Amino acid sequence: MELSEFAVDFLESALITVEDEKISQEDALTKDILEYTIDSGEVIAGELCHYKVRGIKINAWNYDEENEIIDLFVTIFKGESRLQKVSDKDIDDSFNRALNFFWAARDGKLSGKVDESETVVFDLVQIIEETRSVVKSIRIFVFTNGQASAEIVPEAREENGVYVDFQLWDIERIYQQYLIRSDKQPIEIDFLNDYNHKLKCLSMERVSEKVDSYLAIMPASILAKIYGKYRQGILEKNVRNFLQFKTKVNKGIRKTIIDSPDMFFAYNNGISTTAENIDIEYEDNVPYITRIENWQIVNGGQTTASIYATSLEKGIDLSHVFVQLKISKIKNVEEMDLIVPFISKYANSQTGIKDSDFEVNSDFFVFIQKLSRLEWVPTLTGGRATSKWYFERTRGQYLDDKSRLNTSESKKFDKEYPKSKKFTTPDIGKYEMSWNQRPYDVSKGAENNFKIFVDELKKGASEIDKIYYRDLIAKAILFKDIDSIIARLKLGGYKANMVTYLISWISYKTNKKLSLDYIWDKQGISEGVNNALQNMIPIVWQHINSPLIPGTNIGEWCKKPECWISLKDKFVDFNCLNDEILRDSESQLLKNNIGHEISAFDQKILDRASDIKPEVWFSISRWAKENNKLTPFDRKLIYNFGVLANRKAPLSLKQAKTALRLLKSYENETITM
Repeated sequence: MELSEFAVDFLESALITVEDEKISQEDALTKDILEYTIDSGEVIAGELCHYKVRGIKINAWNYDEENEIIDLFVTIFKGESRLQKVSDKDIDDSFNRALNFFWAARDGKLSGKVDESETVVFDLVQIIEETRSVVKSIRIFVFTNGQASAEIVPEAREENGVYVDFQLWDIERIYQQYLIRSDKQPIEIDFLNDYNHKLKCLSMERVSEKVDSYLAIMPASILAKIYGKYRQGILEKNVRNFLQFKTKVNKGIRKTIIDSPDMFFAYNNGISTTAENIDIEYEDNVPYITRIENWQIVNGGQTTASIYATSLEKGIDLSHVFVQLKISKIKNVEEMDLIVPFISKYANSQTGIKDSDFEVNSDFFVFIQKLSRLEWVPTLTGGRATSKWYFERTRGQYLDDKSRLNTSESKKFDKEYPKSKKFTTPDIGKYEMSWNQRPYDVSKGAENNFKIFVDELKKGASEIDKIYYRDLIAKAILFKDIDSIIARLKLGGYKANMVTYLISWISYKTNKKLSLDYIWDKQGISEGVNNALQNMIPIVWQHINSPLIPGTNIGEWCKKPECWISLKDKFVDFNCLNDEILRDSESQLLKNNIGHEISAFDQKILDRASDIKPEVWFSISRWAKENNKLTPFDRKLIYNFGVLANRKAPLSLKQAKTALRLLKSYENETITM
């Protein structure tokens, strides 16, 4: 795919986001480019935050508390379906508008101008004001789906004691990231031609049938340039997926580079890498590495990122800084995907990347991914299913899978796996912890909540089968639908807190017996749930905005168990959900009890009940409701048998007998009419 074609596809993708999420074109574009910057490891996260007045503009922001850095994003949207140019003036103006926002907020000039109802903007202004003594670095990003000149980007500079870095993500840079992710632009390091250098090395060949190993000393100046070109594209996927949460500039590394550069080699453990191919040149029988193909860092990502970040500071000299380098060349290219993750895992076993960082490879998440590629979404018309939910087990996997396809295959992929039906590993943590009535943990943020969720899984993971998967998707739908409802209300902020508290409250008030089957079958929430939400939203909004201790920060209040405890038993009218709450006996009926030996007679009962088509059950269910026949409990059972038949789920003997009894009741009723 050429750049011009990619630009058109990228615009179309953003417009799909507009339609799916009912947001503005600028917000949709900002969100889509953020996905690429996060995937590259350049950015940890970003929150949409549209604010524009004369000379000031902002589209998104992020505060990295650990690194004490504020990121501000401003977007230039180009709406024509072709590759468009963006003028140098527009880029320069955008950088200045975002920078003007920062200084106006920092100097207290916006606090009186931004209405408190614009909660996201108001919170950002407060954060910038409150952290003025802490934050010493900011990054200004200009996003655009047009093509711009990188030469217009200002050099990083220090301004009023704050280090300001400027970055441009135009369509060309996004395209480059797309090529790297799709393996269409392999990472090749040509030391001779690009850096006028060759690496003297110690070769350990023929030690293993699977790998050849090399040891070398890498000048830090070259390592910084390589990282500056490829960023986290050179980090092996398992490391990259989690290093983005941990890539703060190591203060020890920075201090050593500044104060004792000649001691860096002695103090640092070096980096471990893998490669597909290595070119060796001999000089006086001494081997030198001149070129590396498909180079990936499996251990030492933080070292590399820290060296690069420090190199950008004014007055930094890396001429005396060197890094120990180990390279494992995989002999059989077909075994790269098998061997490299193990090298990555064991290389990191002694470092800050713990086993928990590799939880995405656990059976729990792997099986959910498998089911997401198999389970078709039911259609309301009963026709042929056309789409599935896509579980992105590792960050960037959705883009990876799509980027390897040609144009026609890519469009087919979009239909089969719509962006609106994508969910991630941290998302599962949000869905499950909300349903398990832990909104205060979800309010701690995606990463912290995910860690807590994984700890809960280790205590006793759920059995993963089709029923669990469909229930999980029902929770995802509940979460996304409520998120959309809150977004449309434009309450001004705390949307994430509102969503998790509302789901937890529904779960608590229904004792976790809301019919998830209904949500899965309809792929949406019912009118009853929607009506219940209308009753709940004002109560939850008032509650989270009224901390027990006046003046408490709302975000911090939502993280406290006391916030949940003082909400859950408040009165709310739930009568509109009576028909959607499963009874104990009904809930038990839906659990399969299979595995007992049965007689030939009982087998005939099972076979007869299992042969009844789902259409029959749904037809009887409609008939009973429209004519007010049978008991409400029996009507609900009939509907549930339709659900089970639609799933092709095996029936227990007890279920089969109940099914035939209900069928007979229906036949008797229709005969007497």
